[in-house]
Amino acid sequence: MSNAVVLPLTADQELVITSDNSGAIGEKPQDEVSTPNTVVGSFACRVAMMECLAAGGEPQTIVMQNFTSHEAWQDYKHGVEQVLGELSLNQLPITGSTESNVASLQSGLGLTVIGIRRTAQTSEFSGDEEFAVIGAPLVGNEVIDQPDKIAPLSVFQRLCQLESVKALRPAGSKGIAAAWREWTEREDKLEARIDLDKSAGPATCFLVAFDKGNAAEIREIAGELFHKLVPIN
Repeated sequence: MSNAVVLPLTADQELVITSDNSGAIGEKPQDEVSTPNTVVGSFACRVAMMECLAAGGEPQTIVMQNFTSHEAWQDYKHGVEQVLGELSLNQLPITGSTESNVASLQSGLGLTVIGIRRTAQTSEFSGDEEFAVIGAPLVGNEVIDQPDKIAPLSVFQRLCQLESVKALRPAGSKGIAAAWREWTEREDKLEARIDLDKSAGPATCFLVAFDKGNAAEIREIAGELFHKLVPIN
């Protein structure tokens, strides 16, 4: 998972660019993880969308780079459209390219979200916030077998809009603890009732920082997917 790249656009707007990719995951015989291409497209879009929204971006377009086959394009697009529907962004344009000259033995997809935000948005930590993880870290076939443990995009989107939430951060392949330390630039030990070092694959869970005293509000929205994360100095 990559962090958002933010570039100046106008005097009061910035570009927000996020991306995700998958390799050897799909419908080809030599793929390491066997799953429909629609699912691959959905999760690639999910990751990049979460990164864009977490950075304060308003998504404008999606670019797909399809290395699988001409036939896979429509399935990938259908998976992307499922994500857009969940976020009520159905009219977002989708463009991209397909490698159709050389056949590959394994599937491959790259996806980029381009968004816009107002200039000088910040999410600096004051030191008095609390943290939680929403969802569970899943990877590989676990993503297919345990969908009830995956944080819904609708919950992520709702928390992005909540006044008491200071910032959000999707967790990726390096795990929750690594994502938290990179995010906060702190080296505290962490306590939680979930595995903090396990890969979270295609952002099956995310971190949320919120004002102290608002844990009940966050828990009400996230339900059983809420896991308190406690830094220990």
